[in-house]
Amino acid sequence: MNKTTKIILIVVGSLLVLCACATAALLGTGLWSFGKIAQFAEQNTSEDPQEVSRIASNIATFDVPEGFNKQYSIKIGDWSLVQYMTGNEKSILIVTQFPAGTSINADEMMRQIEKNSRNPGSPWYNVDTALVEQKPITIRGQESTLSISEGTSKEGVSFRMANAQFQGNGEGPAMFLIAGPAEQWNDQVVEDFIASIE
Repeated sequence: MNKTTKIILIVVGSLLVLCACATAALLGTGLWSFGKIAQFAEQNTSEDPQEVSRIASNIATFDVPEGFNKQYSIKIGDWSLVQYMTGNEKSILIVTQFPAGTSINADEMMRQIEKNSRNPGSPWYNVDTALVEQKPITIRGQESTLSISEGTSKEGVSFRMANAQFQGNGEGPAMFLIAGPAEQWNDQVVEDFIASIE
């Protein structure tokens, strides 16, 4: 994976799981540019498997789906994120732990990201997603909601995303997101991943 691709993927993950409203405000006011966010993400990102494993275990114990061999982590203060990708870099799994007191609204985050990604330099440029299904699930003995969304990339590739919030090992909420091309989507992978979270 080249450096630019890695940075874009980390930034995409960061935008997905950080408060999109704050990110949009920083980008909108010009206080931070996409380049500054990318530079900041790169400086706080690790590809070391032991570091990724350590950060992941601070969020929760889970089984990484087969084939998701490329891994990255980022930790800033009380916020942690681990990211796994398939060898072809088309499918991604993100697991993150938020600081205490964080309120997550995944649907609102996606709306804000889409609304504020009309810049051709954004990796989410002209990407629109729509929620197609929600169903109750149990993670670590607690009730949650699995949200499934569909969309099309600017290259015309259809993709699906699944995300849910859960209580991680930290004081704040945790969240996971799995995304990949619709033609390669496998519901069993998502179900197995959810069942593995401890």
